[in-house]
Amino acid sequence: MSKIIAFLVYRFSHIGEIPICNGIAERAPHFMGYCFLLCYRCTFIILAFLITLLIFYHKKVKLPIWLLILCMVPMIVDGSLQTFFGVMSENWRRALTGSFFGFGLAGLIAILYMHMDERTF
Repeated sequence: MSKIIAFLVYRFSHIGEIPICNGIAERAPHFMGYCFLLCYRCTFIILAFLITLLIFYHKKVKLPIWLLILCMVPMIVDGSLQTFFGVMSENWRRALTGSFFGFGLAGLIAILYMHMDERTF
């Protein structure tokens, strides 16, 4: 069984030895010597998104929309600085801004879904 898991980890983490989202191996987490498929930012967006979506939906949490949008701004600013001005950020900042973005996006989607759920008959 462990050979199968090791094979799957190897197979899904070795697509050209680079992450599929931005193609820069230095920006991706490495696990047991393998380069992960996504960079730090994308990985933490997805993790925060899934965790937040589960919490918001099961606990019926409703935060103000302006606060959720405000959580998304740091990643937009960081990504814009990198793209347009060549300011490089470190992996911890990519992970942090990705987490905030995933939290804000999942919160907005959960609120939208709960609003639609209330309107059903």
